Amino acid sequence: MVAVTNIESYTDKRRRHWLTQPFLPLLPTLSCFAAGWLDAPILFWTTALFWFGLIALLDQITPKDSNNPPESVLDSIEEDNYYVKVLTVSIPFYIVNFIGVCWYVSAHSLSISSYIGIAVSMGIVSGLALAVGHEFGHKTSRSNRRLGKVMLSIGGVGQFLVGHLKGHHVDVATPKDFASSQMGQTLYQFGMRSQSNFFKKSWQFEKERLAKKDVSAWSLENETLQQYLGTIVLFSSLTYLFGWIVLPLLLLQMYVCWWYLTLIEYCQHYGLKRDQRPDGTYELSSMKHSWNTNMLFSNNLLLNFVRHSGHHIRSTRWYQALRSTEPTEAPALPYCYSLMFLAAMFPPLFFYIMDKRVVEWAEGDLEKINIFPPAKERIVARYGDSDG
Repeated sequence: MVAVTNIESYTDKRRRHWLTQPFLPLLPTLSCFAAGWLDAPILFWTTALFWFGLIALLDQITPKDSNNPPESVLDSIEEDNYYVKVLTVSIPFYIVNFIGVCWYVSAHSLSISSYIGIAVSMGIVSGLALAVGHEFGHKTSRSNRRLGKVMLSIGGVGQFLVGHLKGHHVDVATPKDFASSQMGQTLYQFGMRSQSNFFKKSWQFEKERLAKKDVSAWSLENETLQQYLGTIVLFSSLTYLFGWIVLPLLLLQMYVCWWYLTLIEYCQHYGLKRDQRPDGTYELSSMKHSWNTNMLFSNNLLLNFVRHSGHHIRSTRWYQALRSTEPTEAPALPYCYSLMFLAAMFPPLFFYIMDKRVVEWAEGDLEKINIFPPAKERIVARYGDSDG
């Protein structure tokens, strides 16, 4: 492990907590065996209950995450290979989970409800794989980038990486960005646009990149194609080993992972907009253009991804060095991610919670808000007289 210097004034209080990362992927497998042993079908839904129940409760009742490295030590913290090793060690456990669950499903007769419960649980774990893949995929070294693509292949979200790096991080918090939700836009309207554009844009970006090299978009140099070939190999191998009974499970969990991604994207930039310059370009993204939370357990599960403003300021920064923000620096979601996800599934509730906060963020100026065009009349009628 590389020695870390100049951190006398800082101790990572969660250093050992990150060691949970290799064990989180095993939740669906463990829940299958627990459900069978105890004859309790509800346990097939353990991972969903864990995320939307236990983690939500713990996030809301425990103090905010106080672990916040000062700016002066961030470079030193990033040089500590311990944090990279923790994530690298976790990768095989995602494969072990897929094998364990597929074996269990093939060897036992399950009700539709139990089958769906396992698929949903696996999809949530694939969402955690997405967080790991996102972390590695943002780095500049080839080895880290490859690890990122492996993790995204496991989750079945090969459309994400290229579209995220070349689309979202360029156009974030503007009407052009398919991964920045607009005020008044429901989760379902956003999801249809976001998911389809991740496919379209990731392929388009790779096609354009490869065309400059006079290489076909169907070449194995296409990073999006690489990841989906990885997914096909994994799913085909599991289907060959355990039978056709596991294929619908794998496809359903993949779609759950897509919606997990959609939920994350929907909450991270809702209604926020960068100011447009006279020449039509937008100001640079700043801390104020992402919604943040600073919940202890969500931070640990999602690799500080909920400290999102810092990620957009320096996207290559490792998770352990992402800092929390003050409300004066960046807007904060009122609840933890899992509760915000539940609210997003019920648009009137989400609008009730968030729209007034977006207007407050914009100091009452609706022109500063990224508004969903079909909802503009309703929003102007409701908030047009606001003076901030």
